[in-house]
Amino acid sequence: MKIQQRFILHLLLGFIVWLLLLTFTVPLVMEGILPKLGLNGERYQWFVMIIIGLDTILCIIWFGWYFGSPLLLIMKWIDQLVNEDFSPLKDCEKIYSRKGKLKMRYRLYQEVITHLDRMREQLQKAKVERAELEKAKRDWIAGISHDLKTPLTYIKGYSTLLLNPDYDWSKEEQRNFVQEIDDKGTHMEQLVQDLNLALRLEDSQSLPIRKTTQNIVTFVQQVLADVSNDLRAQKHHFELHAEVDDLALVFDPYLLKRSLQNIYMNAVIYNDIPVMITTTLEIQQNFLTIIIQDNGIGMTEETQQNLFNRYYRGTTTEQKSEGTGLGMAIVKSLIEAHEGIITVESALRQGTKFTITLPLLK
Repeated sequence: MKIQQRFILHLLLGFIVWLLLLTFTVPLVMEGILPKLGLNGERYQWFVMIIIGLDTILCIIWFGWYFGSPLLLIMKWIDQLVNEDFSPLKDCEKIYSRKGKLKMRYRLYQEVITHLDRMREQLQKAKVERAELEKAKRDWIAGISHDLKTPLTYIKGYSTLLLNPDYDWSKEEQRNFVQEIDDKGTHMEQLVQDLNLALRLEDSQSLPIRKTTQNIVTFVQQVLADVSNDLRAQKHHFELHAEVDDLALVFDPYLLKRSLQNIYMNAVIYNDIPVMITTTLEIQQNFLTIIIQDNGIGMTEETQQNLFNRYYRGTTTEQKSEGTGLGMAIVKSLIEAHEGIITVESALRQGTKFTITLPLLK
């Protein structure tokens, strides 16, 4: 029953109570009490008005208590939530009977009480999540500071060696030093790009999606070629399976490449032993499914649950802790910007499987 209908029903019941009270008190006073006091006769009929007035005042007081006391308790509950006290209402025993049901006068505001209790639970959950996020962000800031400091240390060290006049480095040694400086500079550039993308996504800024129609099979082949040529990926094996050789898809080449590269490089970075990284392209109705699977060390249940959360840096005793902790959160945002979906399945020592679903041309 809606609260408006329930309110009208309670008012009608109150009106009936008032009429019954008049029906009982007026005859009792006029025919029972006044004659015994010798106050009978027509000249004492004005007592009827006094009785009606007293009955009305009593009913108004009762109405005020009946309809107002739940409101006062609800306002007290709201004030408790405003002060970030998300514990159950301290006076909840006033609301519920011993059987756990709402008392009669509180049933009038049943929806309000239910929604307030649900809001309390949600606010309590959000408070816990916010505290966890703040802790994760502090840990992430400490980690990213270390991640930025490490390549800077290498760059500073190698540049100092090159500029040292006391040594005459061979061309091969100079080339190795410059290569190391270039690698560390590229790593720092990726970190800064992750930070830039994360800040833009966090501020709800729309990414400049520049979609073009391309052959997705050829595109994935090019991404795989770039990843496999990375020095860190030399020991791993890559395979591509596609149902067709030519498949048109509308996407942003830069952003989708960034997403796929992050997934591939995760498989490369977090697996010390050689692994097989297989990419499968499947067409299912009006959607393209990209499955990226490896037979590496896999992930824990906790890492899977938090993988797409910003600032989470999943680590175990068998895993490294590289990157910003933003990579997979950015991947999810970029895939969703393409109106797609990404999911992950993994188990320790059983590999990891990413499934990306993108809409095809209509």
